[in-house]
Amino acid sequence: MKYWHINSSTDKNKNHMIERNYCYIGLGNNINDYNQRLLNKNTTPHQFYKFQREAQSGDILLLYQNKIGYIAYGIFTGIINEPIMGCDIAPDWSKTEIQKHIQVNNWIFINNPSTKYFKRKTLVEIKDNLINNIINY
Repeated sequence: MKYWHINSSTDKNKNHMIERNYCYIGLGNNINDYNQRLLNKNTTPHQFYKFQREAQSGDILLLYQNKIGYIAYGIFTGIINEPIMGCDIAPDWSKTEIQKHIQVNNWIFINNPSTKYFKRKTLVEIKDNLINNIINY
């Protein structure tokens, strides 16, 4: 089992993700932006493709809220999709945003969020032994 950090971006997106049991990742504002991001290995498309290659059903996703900390975690179902209907699109992103939605079984809220263990990237594997400090089992 692996553990993954994902940033919630904005409050509206965070609430939308929690309500729907998803994590959202934006790959580019439009196809031109997406193609530009592919040129740099540290961008969200590359973070997402690494997740897509390596993540397995049962992995844990930790949801980070800016300036608050890890607020919840969920178990990855193995399902990733693209929003089809307008109501599925992340509310704080443009309609042209290329986005992927990573499904979790449900979100389990963390009692004492902390910014102490924050990873700066949008979607990244947490490889160190900080999980017990983040999740309150």
